[in-house]
Amino acid sequence: MIKSEYCIDLFKYKRNKTREVTIGELMLGDTHPIVVQSMTTTNTNHTEATVNQIKTIFDAGGQMVRMTAQGRREAANLKNIKTELHRQGYTAPLVADIHFNPNAANIAAEHIEKVRINPGNFVDGAKKFETIQYTPESYAEELETVKKKLIPLLNICKQNNTALRIGTNHGSLSDRIMSRYGDTPMGMVESCMEFLRICQQEEFKRIVLSIKASNARVMVHTVRLLVQKMQEENISYPLHLGVTEAGEGEDGRIRSAVGIGALLADGIGDTIRVSLTEDPEKEIPVARELIRYTSSKADHDTIKPVNDASYSPFEYARRKSEAVGNIGGGNFPVVLGNKKTLKDAPDYIFSSGDESAANILPLNQWNKLKDKARHFPLLKIKELNQLKELNAAKIFLKVSYSEFNPAFYERIKSCTNLVLVLSSTNKNNIAEQRAAFLWLASNKVNHPVIIYNKYNPVFDRNTQIQAACDFGPLFLDGFGDGIWIDYNKESKPGMVNKTAYAILQAARVRFEKPDYISCPGCGRTLFGIQETTTRVKERTAHLKGLKIAVMGCIVNGPGEMADADYGYVGSGPGKITLYYQRKVVKKNIDEKDAVNELIDLIKLNNDWKEPV
Repeated sequence: MIKSEYCIDLFKYKRNKTREVTIGELMLGDTHPIVVQSMTTTNTNHTEATVNQIKTIFDAGGQMVRMTAQGRREAANLKNIKTELHRQGYTAPLVADIHFNPNAANIAAEHIEKVRINPGNFVDGAKKFETIQYTPESYAEELETVKKKLIPLLNICKQNNTALRIGTNHGSLSDRIMSRYGDTPMGMVESCMEFLRICQQEEFKRIVLSIKASNARVMVHTVRLLVQKMQEENISYPLHLGVTEAGEGEDGRIRSAVGIGALLADGIGDTIRVSLTEDPEKEIPVARELIRYTSSKADHDTIKPVNDASYSPFEYARRKSEAVGNIGGGNFPVVLGNKKTLKDAPDYIFSSGDESAANILPLNQWNKLKDKARHFPLLKIKELNQLKELNAAKIFLKVSYSEFNPAFYERIKSCTNLVLVLSSTNKNNIAEQRAAFLWLASNKVNHPVIIYNKYNPVFDRNTQIQAACDFGPLFLDGFGDGIWIDYNKESKPGMVNKTAYAILQAARVRFEKPDYISCPGCGRTLFGIQETTTRVKERTAHLKGLKIAVMGCIVNGPGEMADADYGYVGSGPGKITLYYQRKVVKKNIDEKDAVNELIDLIKLNNDWKEPV
């Protein structure tokens, strides 16, 4: 079996047991249920508005709420917010979100149950994006500076039974970390571990860890690496999971489900937040469905383990396959569907009833066709004996891992026009389909593979989240040459095909529309981020493949949009700064003019196309 310390067992669902941590009245880690949390978007100095929003989040089912505390004044007001909430009967734990200001962290730790600090800016301040040459001595000196700033906070936390989250963000790694490790998963892990080791030395253990990124692939591979790194150092602290700046609507939900779901499926994660550019209470039902669905995969049928040393869970490497037409090889993954739609049309359509609308048909129906050139047969495993007799440019074979064996391989290995359609009836379909890919790799079977799952009875918003959980992890790891979401009925026309394309985009394997990075907003946001994000999307929705970031403030903005083509970042009350490829282009633009200025910037760089 593959040695994989990040996960107890690749082929059996089981929660990763972590250290038990008390946060107010909540117990986190160990065998305790996964906790759902969110974050306010109000000004933390506005007590009434913040209290009302926190109540709304708790009433929706949230169990912990975070607030920004960018300065001493905001940190001090946390006491008033907590007092008023307790007076109204709301006693669930509160969290302070700290960036750039250790003094604010010290104040907050006296008043509420948990403080989140960002290792990238807790001591080092704003990033200069400079590469600095460090000697071992100068690097150690900087760590000593970190220690001097961190220890007072740890002492206050000890005195007040306050928990601490060490929360690393891809977008805000310090120049020190960037200079030594670069913008890499190992750099993000070390950013977290540096602070954790100091906590260990000071015997402070009321700790939660997180590593987040807007890129779901980066986030998943990095969190796996963090878990393995902790195992190497014989520690295991609870993990907070999330995809930062996931966006809004279906795309935001799918991106979060792909990233968070991939880790939950392997038993990783003790608390989650789905970051949507929407009202915070709308995050809660999505998070709850993620937890419910991934937890439902426990107690599944046994999956036979596979030993394939070529698989690494810490980096992306696409499985090698021989192309059959436009499927597999170096082609981007294709979409198979059951219905043609005007928008988001699938690449291939399957039908068992209407040959005029489909190009993939069941074998018995395909055999009856006079003109077979435009159609391809779909075989079941029991029809495999007819394989050599078929004359078709592409032949699809629906098969499951339980049907893989040496005899199966012998029958298909010489068929160069065969595409496998990989299904699963196992409750833990992710693990079984992953095992199938590892079996194919270990046996050097290079046929293209379409990943197939069916959903009953109706494909709706919850089913959409489930599909993202099922397909996303496999594409994040480089498995799959196509996606086929089967269903009985969809709640609105075109939803299934749209979901398939969104999953591929969230997994960063195929882009069919712009890639938007937009944060949820918080008390630091000084413009209407929800309305702005909507306006930006309305104006740019036709710019396929372009990456556009809409960020509330500079805390994560410049970093999280590192791979964005264009950035729209709040810089003051009603003021916007525009970026092109991470460089500031124009500052202090009035909010009312900024979207038009963004469009002008896109045109200036020849990335604009007129909508059709």
